Amino acid sequence: MAFREGLEATLIIVILLLYLKNTGQKKYNKYVYFGSFLAIVLSIIFAFAFTFFFGGFTGTTEQIFEGTTFVISGIFIITLILWIGKEGPKMKENLEQKLEESIQKQKVFSILILTFVIIMREGIELVLLLAGATSVGSLNQLDVVVGSIIGLAISILIGLFTYYGVRSINITKFLKITNVLLILFATGLITYGIHEFIEAGVINPIINEVWNIKQILPESFPDGNPTTPEFLEIIGSLLKTLFGYNANPSLLEIIIYPVLLTSIGITSWKLWKK
Repeated sequence: MAFREGLEATLIIVILLLYLKNTGQKKYNKYVYFGSFLAIVLSIIFAFAFTFFFGGFTGTTEQIFEGTTFVISGIFIITLILWIGKEGPKMKENLEQKLEESIQKQKVFSILILTFVIIMREGIELVLLLAGATSVGSLNQLDVVVGSIIGLAISILIGLFTYYGVRSINITKFLKITNVLLILFATGLITYGIHEFIEAGVINPIINEVWNIKQILPESFPDGNPTTPEFLEIIGSLLKTLFGYNANPSLLEIIIYPVLLTSIGITSWKLWKK
């Protein structure tokens, strides 16, 4: 997740810097750097604030708060998926056009704002993704931080290779592939939010438990059952963390998941084709 969001943000910065470099306008680089730095700092502040509020509730209140957060986060991610579906194929051209318009109109401050808004959006998205994965799954915060640092470091390295011409990235193909993963993640996040509302007694599940396959594919690692193979515990834990897998879903969850997945997927696919 950190690699995906980090690479997207890095490639945006690379596109802006390469355009300035190739058009002989490197004097405007400082606005891209400062906008990026400001966005990163505020993203970190947002992460701490979000984590603070996220862990401040217990019992039913916690379930309602988490359910609301998961649903809102999922909807936010969906809007970004659809935005990328619309803008992804022409992202490079649009960024270069906006940058050139800012330079021509001598509105250099708007270069800073352009960079800040785009990078800040990626930062907020990453915070929501990681918060969702940590809460839904059985990941601890240290693992999330270390994994995120590794993912971001790799994305920055690829960005440097791209800027200096060592390698190139097919942005459209990259966004298409990662959008599929985000669609699955957002669908799982919203469905798990509904699950939290059911646990809190706010929503009627229709049928509480349609099936229970925890003995076959558990949701956590370790799951406390010595007879369960370890590799199944790992697979189940990853599925829950990434895609909201539930071994004993209610009927409402079973209805909502495919409806969301299909509608988001078809809408995104149509936007790409258009």
